[in-house]
Amino acid sequence: MVELVRRGNVEEATDALLELTYDEPDRRWLQDFILECLDPGVDEQVRALAVTCAGHVARLDGEVGPALLGRLHELADDPALAGIVEDALADIDSFANRPGNGVLENFGNEELEAQWRQVGE
Repeated sequence: MVELVRRGNVEEATDALLELTYDEPDRRWLQDFILECLDPGVDEQVRALAVTCAGHVARLDGEVGPALLGRLHELADDPALAGIVEDALADIDSFANRPGNGVLENFGNEELEAQWRQVGE
């Protein structure tokens, strides 16, 4: 799957990225891979889908790591991705990493909560 994403054929890459988002058991690795797909040299359609996949991760897993979250905030000013980033951040805001929404308390992850608050400032 990873090679299909990296190979450059947009249709194969987007199909593989979606499949990884839904089926990859190593969720931390997945978030690192989504970060890789957000690099400037990656095809714009793959980058856009990677942003959407970050929102899917929030919905599916209830948490998004600080590196991916920070990168999304950086991309919020990118004219080609801004609208998609806004949607992904709304998913993250609704489904993940929010103090008081039960997600962090359920995971008992005080470090992630502190990082979330810092990124949101």
